[in-house]
Amino acid sequence: MQRLAIGGMAEVLLAVEHGAHELERLVVVKRMLPHLADDPGFREMFLQEARVVARLSHPNIVQIYELGDEGDDSFIAMEYVAGVTLRDLVRRATHDERPIPFDVAVSLITQASAGAHAAHELTSPDGKLLGLVHRDVSPHNLMVNRHGHVKLLDFGIAKATFAEGDSTRTGTIKGKLHYMSPEQVLQEPLDRRTDVFSLGIILWELFTGRRLFKHDTELATMHAIINGEMEDPRGFRPDLPEALATVTMRALANDRDDRIATADQLRLALDEAARACALRASPDAVAPFVEELMGNELRKADRGAQETLARAKELPLETEDRTTVDGPSDGPVRHQTGSASKNNSETLPRASSPKKRGAPKRSWALTLGLAVGAGGLLAGVVGSLAMLKHREPSVEGPVIRVGWAPTYDPKALIQDMEPLRLHLERATGRPIQFVVGQTYAETADGLVHGDVAFAVLPPTIFVRTERKEPKVRAIATKRVGGSSGSDGVLLASDGSGIGSLAELKGKTLCIPDENSTTGALLPKLALKKAGLDWGRDVTIVTSGNHLQVLRDILSHRCDAGGTYSTVFTSAVTQGVNVAGLRQLAITGRAPQDAMVLGPQVTKDDEALVTRALLAFDGTQGGQGAAPGNVERVTGFEVVKPFDYQALRELVAHEEEKQPGPPR
Repeated sequence: MQRLAIGGMAEVLLAVEHGAHELERLVVVKRMLPHLADDPGFREMFLQEARVVARLSHPNIVQIYELGDEGDDSFIAMEYVAGVTLRDLVRRATHDERPIPFDVAVSLITQASAGAHAAHELTSPDGKLLGLVHRDVSPHNLMVNRHGHVKLLDFGIAKATFAEGDSTRTGTIKGKLHYMSPEQVLQEPLDRRTDVFSLGIILWELFTGRRLFKHDTELATMHAIINGEMEDPRGFRPDLPEALATVTMRALANDRDDRIATADQLRLALDEAARACALRASPDAVAPFVEELMGNELRKADRGAQETLARAKELPLETEDRTTVDGPSDGPVRHQTGSASKNNSETLPRASSPKKRGAPKRSWALTLGLAVGAGGLLAGVVGSLAMLKHREPSVEGPVIRVGWAPTYDPKALIQDMEPLRLHLERATGRPIQFVVGQTYAETADGLVHGDVAFAVLPPTIFVRTERKEPKVRAIATKRVGGSSGSDGVLLASDGSGIGSLAELKGKTLCIPDENSTTGALLPKLALKKAGLDWGRDVTIVTSGNHLQVLRDILSHRCDAGGTYSTVFTSAVTQGVNVAGLRQLAITGRAPQDAMVLGPQVTKDDEALVTRALLAFDGTQGGQGAAPGNVERVTGFEVVKPFDYQALRELVAHEEEKQPGPPR
């Protein structure tokens, strides 16, 4: 079975709603992933937030139709928006070297501001302001249709103070780092002004054609946001009217008390500035620009949608091979994947919904894998069916066990990679089990001895294991954020007083594991260049994983620590206040972790798993977000002969100087 998208929390399905009198429309169904549905607390949060957001009704917000919760399934059904994300529109404009006209930029943000303000003003039935905050206003979550209208998507991580029981319930995931406010990075209490700041970032980027807070490392990005490191947009666009630049910088005030206070005030200020500059800031200005840049993709999306509706009409309402919707089953509901159609998509037969008193009978056809045009063209928004009794396709045969080195907390790692495990089960037809070792070496030993058939190993422990047992072999390399490599960094706390590597002499250094590349091997080489002896001039403490290294630095268990640059976003999602850290040095670059096969794996299983890995596309999660909050794996690629060659030479040189079996 294929989906439109899958993320760390939910999967997104394209569906056809069949109403009374043969009325039909496309909707988007967002369903919580099975491993989260088993958590009563998370499930209730999912439902409670959806109940609140479903009450939003505004032309600049994607409409939620229904909310469903039955048995093990929780899901929402939303309006399908045929358009492009603002992210895709900006990318195309950048590719075509087309500056976004000022009136287009103003219209996009005034519409987005209107939608955000409607959310901020949402009240409970008794009239109490709920204090809803989106927390993820970004180009990824703004849809633009061919008529120039903007809709704000995805309130899945919104924060609200609910009236019921005077309790506060907060989403478990933060927003996208490059569009966070200073208070969001610092994990302070949030209000509507954090969304105003995010709108200000987008406005600045639309005016300048540049990224405001894009830096070499995520830690540098966080410091830039916290310290308000930004330039007047007229430094990049001298022709930008001063009135528009002034509004932009007011929205980006570092101190929220100095910031434009509401999204509606931002909208009004932009409208006034546009009129003063004689700009036509309306959807009528946006529509021709969208058509010129993305018209072909939009027409392709329209054809795909019509084909989906046509296929749904041809299917019988009742068949043996179906996924049922709405209603309990006398036996286990099953889905059998038949042969793929020419466009590599599958359509599930329609299934009748039970009648609601006073409501017309409806049915839903789930159409999976309809991927056309740019990544955002099929983005819809959440809604819910009354019940969705859908299960993963049955799997059979021997279990394929995959080991994971404990780069993060084991529980978080397993939960984070559930979308990948489900993908591997669907792609291989075999049961897949993920297990996390106590140490990197234990994971590698389990691979060599056959406790696991495959293992995801960091590069140094892979190379050391390969030297010990030549039959192990890397079959694919992870991509994180689209990159097959990562930078090692040495960090210290802001109050440590350490300003250079030489000042680490006599200090304590935390590492995730002695076999970590970015956490141990690269720092060891960096200290050697600085004239320090590893283990003699610097005391080494093993934290156990990369996030714990950060925690240990912040708690002053260590004076400094080794990790990799993109750990910071993952740390924020796990509650680590990385604003108290600063970067001492970049220690080098290493390849991403490798999927490695063990000596006992058959050729058939090797081919089966390799194909499945290379077919995994984590970029579909949330229009470009990685599938989870920790590993953030976006895919796998074929191992190139030179990927690990430099590391092999380095490890060989190290072991020749210190003979003995690899640790």
